[in-house]
Amino acid sequence: MNLKKEVSPATAIAVIAVVVLIVGFFLYRAFVGERPSMAPSQTGLKINELVNRTGGDARLLTPEERKLVIEAIQKRMIPPGIFRNLEMTQANPTR
Repeated sequence: MNLKKEVSPATAIAVIAVVVLIVGFFLYRAFVGERPSMAPSQTGLKINELVNRTGGDARLLTPEERKLVIEAIQKRMIPPGIFRNLEMTQANPTR
């Protein structure tokens, strides 16, 4: 008595396709990872507040705020032209 039933080609192809999709999804997540958050960072919010308060004039920044702005520019978080009158030579004398 033979109890084995044959699997139709359509069912086999469907199962293989589902397995390939699942494996592909996990490989994609492993190599690409999660997307970065689109929420603004705390530094970005602080820089935005400084630009609004000073109107982009670096002479109105405190030394701590100036240091924050220079670090953000050096990390390429913000473009260097946002603040006027900003001396970058004090923060990075080698350039």
